[in-house]
Amino acid sequence: MADANEPLVSKSKPLVERAGLWIGTLGSLITIVLTLVNAQTKNEIDKREENLKALEVQLKERTTGIEESKERVERYKWVLSLLPSLMEEDTSKRNFTVALVRLALTKDEAEQLFSGLQASASKELRQAGQQGFESIENQELNRLVLQMNANSSEDRRSAVAKLEREYSSSAAAISLVLDLYNPERISALSPSGVINGFYYLSATDPQAWTSQNAQAAREAMSRISAKSNIGPQTRAAIAKLEQHLTLLAVQ
Repeated sequence: MADANEPLVSKSKPLVERAGLWIGTLGSLITIVLTLVNAQTKNEIDKREENLKALEVQLKERTTGIEESKERVERYKWVLSLLPSLMEEDTSKRNFTVALVRLALTKDEAEQLFSGLQASASKELRQAGQQGFESIENQELNRLVLQMNANSSEDRRSAVAKLEREYSSSAAAISLVLDLYNPERISALSPSGVINGFYYLSATDPQAWTSQNAQAAREAMSRISAKSNIGPQTRAAIAKLEQHLTLLAVQ
């Protein structure tokens, strides 16, 4: 009986082994498929999260844009309410209103408004437009004059270069620079600021000088020369300005 059962046992072994092999292979395939599915699912989730974040950014930008638009509209409405005051015959009141408008608007906005006012049929509005442009110009000029005394050498050079290029014939610029050497303000000038101011003045158009400015320049050179610690560059700047003053039509 034992001999008769041996072939059955030997035949069942390969079947079990094959079944185990198939089960192992199937398990590996299932693992691979699940891994791929999980990876794809994760990628889809990541993309959705990225899309949601992008959408949040867009919504924030739109909200910010809406708030900025509201703020701009409110400023424009307030400026519009000031327009009747720009037609005041009283110059001081009109100047004050121009200053308020200038504070409320950006430089570009103010330039557009004052340009439009200059084309108005109203004499007062045309004057207000001109005053507005002058206020913008004076603000830029003041910034450049103060920048000649900045901490950064690059800022100082840039300011002097622009003043020489765009304001060489400006009596207002000459006066503002000379004001830096007044007894009340001269202590705030660095050695570089002193030199820069003198070099700018030396590069100006002699025809733009007034007798008051010429006198102020001589007083400024006298104040600086009286200091005991001035260096050769400062002395050279003083000498250059002294030479320039000899070219003036006014003395």
